[in-house]
Amino acid sequence: MDEIRIKFKACLLLVVLIQISSAAAQQAPTDPNDAAALNSFKLMWKNRPPNWENSDPCVGGWVGVTCNNSQVISIKLSSMGLEGQLSGDIGALTELQTLDLSYNRGLNGPLPAEAIGSLKKLSNLILVGCSFSGRIPSTIGDLEELVFLSLNSNSFTGEIPPSIGKLSKLYWLDIADNKLSGTIPVSSSSTPGLDMLLMPNMPNTCMA
Repeated sequence: MDEIRIKFKACLLLVVLIQISSAAAQQAPTDPNDAAALNSFKLMWKNRPPNWENSDPCVGGWVGVTCNNSQVISIKLSSMGLEGQLSGDIGALTELQTLDLSYNRGLNGPLPAEAIGSLKKLSNLILVGCSFSGRIPSTIGDLEELVFLSLNSNSFTGEIPPSIGKLSKLYWLDIADNKLSGTIPVSSSSTPGLDMLLMPNMPNTCMA
């Protein structure tokens, strides 16, 4: 009987150690470059989530921030009342796959072109319902993994970047309700998977 109890306790201890090890692995400190980028947002944005005052984004579990090991892969802060601009430090988040800052009317200013073009793994860029202005960066066309692009209901001006036509994986494009000019930069041959296309002054144009 004692031998059974010893084996049971040993097994229990092993399970506890595995759980502790897994928890530790999930709480790896944030990559220094990623941490610096997020801390720059913290300084620039008003009305950010209260727990962003914690020192480490991944370990502290910052609201809206998802990490894989030590790097940030997703920022989802829709309808948070954020105010400020998008720092060029966003380009340091090289593993970022989703950026969703939608419906934060207090977010304004231009999109940092060079930084946006650095987000090579970005698949979802959702900035609908903010107050961003200036030109849509042509560097968006460098984001080969982009499948969802929603920039509608902002204050973008100028021509629609032809480089958007290079996004072969794109299936959703919405840039309506801005002050844009130019021709539609995509076609069924350049972006064969495109499902929905919403353009300026074209309320609901489906891709043929």
